[in-house]
Amino acid sequence: MILEFKVENFLSFRDLTTLSMVKAKSFKEHKDTHCFTIDNKISLLKSAIIYGNNASGKSNLIEAMEFMKQIIINSFRDALLENIDRKFPLEKFALNSNSEQKPSFFELSFFNNGTKYRYGFEIDYDKIVAEWLYHTTSKEVYLFKRELQNIEINKSAFKEGLGKEDDVKGNVLFLSVLATLGKETSSSILEWLKKFNIINGIHDRDHKRYTIDKLKSDKNFFNWVLHFIKFLEISNLTTREEDVNEINLDTLREKEKDEEIINLLTSIHKIQSKQPKRDQLLTYHRKYDENHVLVDTISFNFDKQESEGTKKLLYLLGPWYDTLKNGNVLIIDELDSRLHSHLTLRLIDFFHKSNVNQAQLICAVHDISLLNKKTFRRDQIWFVEKNQFGVSELISLADFKTDKVRNKSAFDKNYLGGQYGAIPYFELEDTLNQLLYGEVR
Repeated sequence: MILEFKVENFLSFRDLTTLSMVKAKSFKEHKDTHCFTIDNKISLLKSAIIYGNNASGKSNLIEAMEFMKQIIINSFRDALLENIDRKFPLEKFALNSNSEQKPSFFELSFFNNGTKYRYGFEIDYDKIVAEWLYHTTSKEVYLFKRELQNIEINKSAFKEGLGKEDDVKGNVLFLSVLATLGKETSSSILEWLKKFNIINGIHDRDHKRYTIDKLKSDKNFFNWVLHFIKFLEISNLTTREEDVNEINLDTLREKEKDEEIINLLTSIHKIQSKQPKRDQLLTYHRKYDENHVLVDTISFNFDKQESEGTKKLLYLLGPWYDTLKNGNVLIIDELDSRLHSHLTLRLIDFFHKSNVNQAQLICAVHDISLLNKKTFRRDQIWFVEKNQFGVSELISLADFKTDKVRNKSAFDKNYLGGQYGAIPYFELEDTLNQLLYGEVR
C-alpha cells in the first residue's frame, strides 16, 4: 500500500510535490468504507482522484510514478544490455534554466509484508546521484544510504547489502542490483513494484492482452466478468483463435510475374506462419421474434461490433479484478474516458465498498459528477494546476481553508466556480471571431 509519492524536477513538476494516501485524522466522512488501518496505527485511503485542466500535469504525475517504477525494475538489466555510457530517458523541468542543472527526485513510502519502507533516488541523465532505503519498526532507520558511488549500509539491519557496495555501477540502482542477486528484502520490494499497475484509460493496449488471457485461464474471473456486464445484455463470452491475414501465394503467382516480389512475399508468408494466432473475443446477445420470444443467440465480434465504452469496461475489468483480489495498487490516467458518468461512479463505489484486501486506486479524471461528498472524502480529492511559469502544482481539497470547503460543501459547484482553481478557461474575445471570420462588422 502506498503512503506517499514524491517527485521533483520531472516533466512539469519543478518543485517538490507530494501525493499522500494517508487519511486526515480530522475528517470523519466515509471512514468505514473509504479507509483502512494498518496495525492499528496508520490509516490509509483506498483511493485518490485527481482533477485539473488539460495540460495541467495530471498525466505527468502518473508518468512520474511509471518512470520511477521502470527505472527500478529495469536498471540492472538495461546496464547489461547497453553500453556503459547509456543515458536515462529522463525529462527534467524544461522551463527553468536552473532545473536543467539539477537531478530529478523520486521517493515512495509504502507498506510491504507488514513493514513500512521509504525508498527513493536522485537521478541525472547518466548517473545515480543519490539513493536511500529506510524501514520503520519502532522508529525509522536507514538500511542503506548512497551518495554517487559511496554506499553506507546498516550492518545490523541490512546484511544483504554487505560486500556488494563495489558491485554497482554509477548508472545502476543499488536496490536493483541486490534484487537481481535474489536478496530477500530487495527482491520483495521489486516484486511489490511489479504489481504496481499503471494503465492508460484512453486506449486498451496495455491491459487488453492481460484481460483476454485471464478470461481464458481463470474460470472464476470469467464468471465474475459475465455477471458484472449482464446489464449490457451480453449473455455469454467466448474466445477463439483467429488466423493472421496470410498471403495466398498461388493466387499471387498467377497475377504476379516478378520473381523478386514473389520471393519477398514468400518470405513474409513463412514469417506469418510462425506467428501465434490472435485471440478473437466474441460476445453473445439474445435474439427475439416479433412477439419478443427468445429464438436464438447471435455472436458479435467484440472489437468490431461492440461500443467503445463496452470495450473499455470489459478490458478494464482484468486489472480491476486483480487489484481488488490481491490487494494491489491500480493507477489509471483518464479513467472516465469512453465511460458513462454513472458507470464510472458505480465502478468507484464498488471499489470502495467491496475492497477487503487493502487495495488502492489512484485515477485522473475530468468528470465533474464524481466530485461530490457522497463519492469521495475531502482528503481523497486532488487538483493539479499550472502557474504562470509553467510549473504544475498539486493540492489536496483537504488543504483548503474551511471557509471554502466544509463537509457539506457542493464540491462540484465550487470547483466549476473556480474556488479550487485547476479549471479550463479562455476568454471569449472579439479577436477570436476576427481571426476566424475576418473583419467583424
